[in-house]
Amino acid sequence: MAPSLLTLLDPGQPILYTAIFGHLGVMDTVNLLAACHRIRALKKHVFNVNVLLRPFFKDPIEFRQLMADNDLIIGGSMALRLFSRESWSSSDVDIYTEYVDSISVVGAFLEGEGYEFKPFFWQTEGLEESIQRADRVKSILWGSRDVWGLLSEDGSHTDFYGIEQIKDIYAFIHHKTNKKVELVLTRGSPFKLILSYYSTYLMNFFSYRAAYSIFPSFTFREKMGFYVPPQTGLRPKTVKGILKYHDRGYSFYVVWPEGHGHENYTRVRTVGDCDTWSIHFPIDGIKVPIREMRLQGTPFTVKFMPGSWTVTGNAPGSEGESLEEQFRAADYLKLELGRPRGVI
Repeated sequence: MAPSLLTLLDPGQPILYTAIFGHLGVMDTVNLLAACHRIRALKKHVFNVNVLLRPFFKDPIEFRQLMADNDLIIGGSMALRLFSRESWSSSDVDIYTEYVDSISVVGAFLEGEGYEFKPFFWQTEGLEESIQRADRVKSILWGSRDVWGLLSEDGSHTDFYGIEQIKDIYAFIHHKTNKKVELVLTRGSPFKLILSYYSTYLMNFFSYRAAYSIFPSFTFREKMGFYVPPQTGLRPKTVKGILKYHDRGYSFYVVWPEGHGHENYTRVRTVGDCDTWSIHFPIDGIKVPIREMRLQGTPFTVKFMPGSWTVTGNAPGSEGESLEEQFRAADYLKLELGRPRGVI
């Protein structure tokens, strides 16, 4: 009997289905995976977190075990790439934790992987001493004229947002590949930091067992995001990020689009609800901790805040309006974290 398309797409033939899905955009990928149960089984291969992590860590399973044992989550461009499967490369990964004890453990792992701790100007040469100074970082930063640039000793800049939710950051550079890993120590839940990002298209993250995109419809159907004003205002770092993602094809709604009633998007939500895109990873080879912090089910509130514009249709970078002027009067969302879930 001649082989059928389903035979060729069998999970045992990775070269064939990888080649096909490699030419599809995110929405075509989702639609094809929904075609039937057998094709849906390919999801774990198409959205393969181990492949995403392998350029940074020799053994992705070992690293995911570290994530499991230390309640780590990954956000930023890595999480967006996991969902979008876009080809733009990333030379850094942002790892979030609210537990200071986890920094030493993860730091030791990274050093074993060939990474070296690179202190920022407010830190000491040693990781352990820098960790002990974490409680003093806020006063040091707010007293520094370079707080918004966060300039490191080698003249480079960090690549993160939501400074008001960050307690400290520990940067590691691989001595051969020059890839960067940043450990971000958060003030409270890492999810609170994610909700402080300036746009909804950045609100994606994953743990060792699952990935979540909080606003997937606009992010992946239209490559658009809603503005979420930083508590500290529109600073140069945010503008740089806006332009970077604009170059990657992501834009803003600065005026709420007609035909999209905001009441359909603003309410009390939870991580993993019907409006969340959730991807659950195979955990073969990973020992599940007895107690772990799970963000699925964490409640948060989405509120629509109307701007004061009288002219519609403007977009970031339009002639006659600076980015700051546009966003100051734009429609935007206000996101608030609900009561945190306990450890289960």
